[in-house]
Amino acid sequence: MLIPSAFRKLPNEAGCHNGQLVMGGNVSQMASALAQLSHCKFLGEAHYQVSHSTYSTEWGSEQYGARLHTATRVLKSYSGYDYHFLYQSTALSERLAIVLVYGSDYLASTPSIIAELRATGSNSYNGTVLDHGIKWSAPNHLESVNVPFGDALPPDSWAFSGTRKISAPSNTSPDSPRPLYVPTANRGDLLNIKITISSVSLTAVHIYDLYELEVTP
Repeated sequence: MLIPSAFRKLPNEAGCHNGQLVMGGNVSQMASALAQLSHCKFLGEAHYQVSHSTYSTEWGSEQYGARLHTATRVLKSYSGYDYHFLYQSTALSERLAIVLVYGSDYLASTPSIIAELRATGSNSYNGTVLDHGIKWSAPNHLESVNVPFGDALPPDSWAFSGTRKISAPSNTSPDSPRPLYVPTANRGDLLNIKITISSVSLTAVHIYDLYELEVTP
């Protein structure tokens, strides 16, 4: 069945009174609208902005910030640093696409970003690993500059997980970029997406349930 994403008008209410037999076009319209609700309108998403202190004695002010300028500073402390982003999944959350906005600097080490999916359970940070995740690294997946730390002002760049329709992964270490997979038992749970950076200044994270154009009825 094709899943529409555009506006779908419901049948005329005069033709769908309770207790009345409906058929043909009315049934088709209602089936299409229900399919859109269950596979499109009820999908989830989350958006995070990540701000940083950008003070410089050289500038004497805060000049570069996550959304104040199209550049961000990369500091030594931005290496091996963990972020935890909570995501309220839905019953339809099977695969999660991730879009990252970042700046990176080659000087200390190869820039990389690792994202893994964890359950929250009793502890939001150290819950059970549900998907050992994916890794973006320079130069294959990340753009980067190579100047001394503190002076680097790389412009905003974007990294994307893609939207491949993957099956349950069996990896025990990060794969190349792909969507994160939510096990059946955890769909609808509050999830934790742990992101570990190296030589990267992360400025935004966007998480989406994947929309499927066509599904088996």
